[in-house]
Amino acid sequence: MRINTIQLLTNTSHTMSNVFVPIFAASLGASFFEIGLISALFGLASFVSSFIFGKAADINRLRPIVLIGLVVSGVAFFLQVFAYDALSLALSRALVGFCMSIYPAALTVYIYYQKGSIGKFTSFGSLGWMIGYLLAAVIEDVHFLFILSSVFYFVAFLNALKLKDIEKPSMNISYFSVDTFSRNIDVYLSIFVRHVGAVAVWTMLPLYLLHLGATNFSIGVIYAINPLVQFIVMRRMDGLDNEWLIKWGCITSGLAFTCYLLAPSFIYVIPGMVCVAFGWSFLYVGGNQLLVSRNAEKATATGILNSVIAAASIVGSIAGGVMLQQFGYKETLIFAIVCSLLGMAFFKIRVSSSLAASDKPQVGNSLTD
Repeated sequence: MRINTIQLLTNTSHTMSNVFVPIFAASLGASFFEIGLISALFGLASFVSSFIFGKAADINRLRPIVLIGLVVSGVAFFLQVFAYDALSLALSRALVGFCMSIYPAALTVYIYYQKGSIGKFTSFGSLGWMIGYLLAAVIEDVHFLFILSSVFYFVAFLNALKLKDIEKPSMNISYFSVDTFSRNIDVYLSIFVRHVGAVAVWTMLPLYLLHLGATNFSIGVIYAINPLVQFIVMRRMDGLDNEWLIKWGCITSGLAFTCYLLAPSFIYVIPGMVCVAFGWSFLYVGGNQLLVSRNAEKATATGILNSVIAAASIVGSIAGGVMLQQFGYKETLIFAIVCSLLGMAFFKIRVSSSLAASDKPQVGNSLTD
C-alpha cells in the first residue's frame, strides 16, 4: 500500500502544475512554437533520465534510486516558482523532466518483484492525475501549484523511507546495448507514434479549450475525467491479452482525437476524454505487462519504454507547436488521428510478421540460434 501511496502523491504532484504550463508560458510571452519547445526540452531531459536510470535499476538496488528521485524532484518542482520568462521556464521544466524520470522504472520493477498488480499500481497514478487536475481547477495560481507539487514530492519521499530493500537479480547490462530495444521494437514503435500525436494535442489542448469557451476551472474538471476513467479501467486489466490492449489502445486514441476535432464547444470534448482514458490505459498497462513478461532485464525494458514516451514528447511537442503556429487547432488534431492509426498498423504488422516467422521450420542448433 505504501508504494501505491507514493505513486498517488507523485502523480498528483506533477499533474497539478503541468496542466497550466502552456497558459503560464503564454503569459510570459512565449509563442506557440516556443511553448512547443518548452515541452520538448522537458521531454528530452526525461528521455535521458529514463534511459540512464532504467538500466541503473537493473544493475543496482531499487530503494536508493527511488529515494534519490523523489527528493531531487521535490527540489526541482519548487525551483519552477522562480521562472520569469520563456527561457527560465524552459530550463526549470527540463530540470523537472530529468528528476521526475529517475524513479518510475525502479518503482514498476519493485511492484513486479513484490508480486503486485502492475495494472492496479498504475491506476493509482491515474487517480493522482485526477486529484491533481481537480486541485489545479480549484487553485488556478500556478506559482502556488508549483510549491504544493514540491510538498507532495517530499511527503512521498518520507513514505519511501519506510520501504524495505528487496532482493532481485543484479544484471550486468551494457548501457549502449540495442538488443532490448530491437527485441521489443513492436511495443516501442507503436506507442511512440501514437504518443507523438497525443503530445501534439496536449501541447495545445488547454489553449484549444479556451478557444472553445472553457474557463481555467472547467479545463481542470475536464482534464480530471481522463484519469478518473483510467483509475477504473486499469484496475480491471489483469489477465487480458497485452497485444490486444496495445492495438485497441491506438484505435480508441484515434476516436478520442476525432471527438476533439468535431467538438463545437468545450462540453463536447468530454466523450473524447473518456475515449483517450481507455486508449492510454490499454497502451500503458498492456505495454508494461508485455515488457516485464517478455524480458529478463525488466527495469531496462520498462525504462526504455519511458524513454520512448519521453522521445515522443520531444517530437510531439515540436510538431504540435509548429502545426499550431503554421496551420491551427483542427490540423493538429488530424495529425494526432493519423498518428494513432499508424501506431496500430505498425504494431499489427510487426506482430503478424513475428507470428509468420514462428511458423517457419527452424534450422540449426537450438542452443545457439
